Amino acid sequence: MKYSVEFHLISTDIAPNGGIRPGALLRYFQEAINLQMHDNPPSTEDLFDNGLAFILSRTTMKIYIPFKVYDKINVVTWANTSKGATFIRSAQIFVNDELAADIITAWALVDFKNHRLVRVKDAVLGIGTLDELPDIPLPEKIKFPEDCEMTLVGEKHIVYGDIDRNNHMNNTRYVDMICDFLPDIENKAVKSFTINYLTESKLGEVLDIYHTSDGEKDYFYAAKKDGTHSVDVELKLEEIK
Repeated sequence: MKYSVEFHLISTDIAPNGGIRPGALLRYFQEAINLQMHDNPPSTEDLFDNGLAFILSRTTMKIYIPFKVYDKINVVTWANTSKGATFIRSAQIFVNDELAADIITAWALVDFKNHRLVRVKDAVLGIGTLDELPDIPLPEKIKFPEDCEMTLVGEKHIVYGDIDRNNHMNNTRYVDMICDFLPDIENKAVKSFTINYLTESKLGEVLDIYHTSDGEKDYFYAAKKDGTHSVDVELKLEEIK
């Protein structure tokens, strides 16, 4: 029930400071999911053709070691035993058999034809589940520090290159978007992050980006012009030595 696939990191996966773009790791993770479902139908494309799509609601990733360009990575992913309308999925990324990153995600299966969520017990999928979870916490609702003021630091226009077949900004784009607004990012690497995906961002929309820090972690939210949060983000950074 675990699915393993190898990829080679490419030059554009590496940021100017030499660190891995965290969105790149999410893209390999998502591709591993798609490949597992392709090999064990219904695939994500089959679901889409029938008016169904998995929509990511929360992500947590922890990165343990530096990644280098052209590293061969092994992404191991599996679906977790779940209940209600929340589908939990995990992954671990290895470099030369060394654990490099852990990921836990929570998804909703949306029936667009009938405008409803599909519950776990009613989903017809070709993959099994495991109870095993990586040794990191499940992604939870982000709580912003009460004594730190959120400051507007810029805005993001949603363009064609950001959106996917669901016609909204792809979930893997958000963390790299946030990194664009991190102070002194050229001297830092992302060691862990949690993202709450709250409302979809569509082509042509403009998001206002707000930031604060409590000295240990950085916090962001991206808001639409009506104030609705698109994503809330919590990151932990490390100085590049």
